[in-house]
Amino acid sequence: MTTGPGGRDAWGIRNAALPGREGRWRVIVAGGRIAEVAPEGDGGRYADVWDAGGRLLSPAFVDPHVHVDKALTSDRVHDAVAASDLDAAIRAVRRLKSAFTEEDVAARATASLQMGLMHGTTVARTNCEADRHVGLRAVAGVRAAARVLAGKVDLQVIAFPQEGWFETAGSVEDGAAPYIEQALEAGVRIVGGNVNRALWPSDPERQVDESFALAARYDCDIDYHLDNWDTPESFTLPYVAHKTLAQGWQGRVAVSHIASLACVGEAEAADAIDALGRAGVNVCVLPTRMRLTRVLELMEAGINVACGTDNMRDPFVRYGDADPLKAMLLLAQITHQLHNAGLERIWSTMTGNAARMLRLQDYGMEPGCHADLVLLDAHSAPDAILRQAARLAVFKRGVQVAGRRMA
Repeated sequence: MTTGPGGRDAWGIRNAALPGREGRWRVIVAGGRIAEVAPEGDGGRYADVWDAGGRLLSPAFVDPHVHVDKALTSDRVHDAVAASDLDAAIRAVRRLKSAFTEEDVAARATASLQMGLMHGTTVARTNCEADRHVGLRAVAGVRAAARVLAGKVDLQVIAFPQEGWFETAGSVEDGAAPYIEQALEAGVRIVGGNVNRALWPSDPERQVDESFALAARYDCDIDYHLDNWDTPESFTLPYVAHKTLAQGWQGRVAVSHIASLACVGEAEAADAIDALGRAGVNVCVLPTRMRLTRVLELMEAGINVACGTDNMRDPFVRYGDADPLKAMLLLAQITHQLHNAGLERIWSTMTGNAARMLRLQDYGMEPGCHADLVLLDAHSAPDAILRQAARLAVFKRGVQVAGRRMA
């Protein structure tokens, strides 16, 4: 692995297309950061070393919602699980993860993150289960994978209560809350939640209260699976927004799915979206679910909307290869955003918007930003999504970490 093309610490790519900008550009990298972004032909401090030929150079992708701890396990369960319900998938994963070892999780997590890296993802946020069935073995395995890929992929870890927060006799809810706190004590810095009134018999507002209290105690961000049900009965979103404001956690809370927002009435939905905006709550949509929330209404209201690849080849989702372009194309198809303006907006869901959700510093395509970049065989962001363009080269802090070797 060299410092940059030709082993140089200061190098550049000329004649590149940039997302959302007209014309052709030169991008100079020095010391792992972007030193200069200038229109082609404007001179510069460093010699250009590679001609992009009009191809697209973008900030590298950020995948804000994955599950690498249980990825690549679909071959370990009976085929029928894929056609059954959420309850059955939870029980199938429960049996699987009881046998997980730290080494097994680390190997699969590493393979999953490497898939994403080949597709241009250099930052990801993973949900990681902690409960009586897996203990903290998954957390340890995922963190081991992060160490293996240090310098190539930055990984944020969520302590995720897949089993539910409370223990409720006679139900599938199995009381993960004590293990979530153990994960925080072990150094995980994002509190997860699985808040769904239709799935768990317990009080969802109480789960929100307790998880917010943990976040305050450990000074953690919050990232919930929230209201993942296609009925209005599972609608805790307004409570989360108001709790965010009350605790002063603006910008530090993300919610994924929020499918029930599409099932409530127009006035109730508008009030909830307004509350999200005032609270600065980030929303992550997962297009593999197919039936989504009010994506376009959230975007139009100025809510920060990100997109993730979600589960990959496990009892919940049997397919997937951690490719952001596939997730973006599916999101574009489901939301009918196949015109250029819509596709540019969808590009942001796995670049700038996702970086904002993860509170990344110095991300982007401006001088001073980290040189986390992906070069694609396309001439614009819409072109890249529609043609599922090949990733020619991927850079992390100015070092080429994937793709064909540049001269």
